[in-house]
Amino acid sequence: MTVTHRVPLLAPSALAQARTSRRWSQYTAAKEYARAAAELNIPAAEPDSLRNSISRWERGEHAPDEHTRQVLRRLYNLTDEELGFTSRPRLAVTEDTAELAARLASAARVDVALIGTFDQQTHALRLQDRTFGAATLLDQMSAHIRQIQGHLDHSMTPAIRVGLARVLADAGALAGWQALDAGATRRAWKHFNRARNAALEAGAPILLAHAIGEQAYALLESSDPHGALDAIRHAAALGSHPPLLTAWLAAAEGEFAAASGNTAEALRAFDRAQKFLPADNTDESLPFLSLNDAHLTRWRGSALARLGNPEAVDDLTRALDTIDQGSFVRALTGLHTDLATAHAVAGDRDQARTHIRVARSLAAQIGSQRLLRRLDRILLPGATGQDL
Repeated sequence: MTVTHRVPLLAPSALAQARTSRRWSQYTAAKEYARAAAELNIPAAEPDSLRNSISRWERGEHAPDEHTRQVLRRLYNLTDEELGFTSRPRLAVTEDTAELAARLASAARVDVALIGTFDQQTHALRLQDRTFGAATLLDQMSAHIRQIQGHLDHSMTPAIRVGLARVLADAGALAGWQALDAGATRRAWKHFNRARNAALEAGAPILLAHAIGEQAYALLESSDPHGALDAIRHAAALGSHPPLLTAWLAAAEGEFAAASGNTAEALRAFDRAQKFLPADNTDESLPFLSLNDAHLTRWRGSALARLGNPEAVDDLTRALDTIDQGSFVRALTGLHTDLATAHAVAGDRDQARTHIRVARSLAAQIGSQRLLRRLDRILLPGATGQDL
């Protein structure tokens, strides 16, 4: 009798997993790589040659150089660590001591003006994120977080530490939301924890509530709506928050209640959000929140769509007519995704397909893996699965 010995298969590399999670062949990845390289003004080989290079990178036969890593980070919206690239070797003891001294000296030069500059940089990244998505901002956001965290880790002046911690709480929550949208849930969780710790050091309950509120979405993405509901209620109970933040927390509670299948709780929460939403919904102390009647209507419609409520289509259609489509592209993408869901539940196959096509195109532009996954889960009337 002949005995056949099976050769154990090697687990796919992180780089290969990044590609297959997007359902790309190596040739498709090569074409997308060329597009990302062009955006970064980095030369790229022809697709056939690139496909061979991608195969060698994924098998670990050849290590990508820094320019190649930059393109791969843009392509997959993942960090070097998530792509499986090794970090630089540890420094020798004498070099390590010299580096610590340099970092301490650098942190000692941080003043109130520089903290203000970091704050402005965070807001500039936030505005870009709303319009273009996180895919183009990974390197900038990572460098921004590292710089602030590095100064905080090495600063010994209490007032400066508090200022840096406040900025880091805001930047960390933004980075967490970007990672969550990119489908990098573990990275998002780390950023949200960073934001929470920074908010605690800064003694800033508003920033802490916001960080917890956004982290709750990681629980929702991990199929734990009840945990998300508990987290958002904890955030709301942290103190007396400004009306705009109170409205935002209530609307998030409404979304999580809807995801938990509780229609009555969801509607009560959205009524509470409407009650607290100020007429002047611009609060300079809350630059990370953008909530007005149009956004709240969209949010309520999204929750109703989850519940299969026929009112969802009306709410979402009104929101589509009033939302700033140029400045809030991710919100617009989510709106079309919600409309597709609502029309599918209502049995309107043609309208659902129309909104799916628009949403899919927008989600691809901004690199939103979260919304692309939601689109994949929509079941069209009369179909057994997505049939676009």
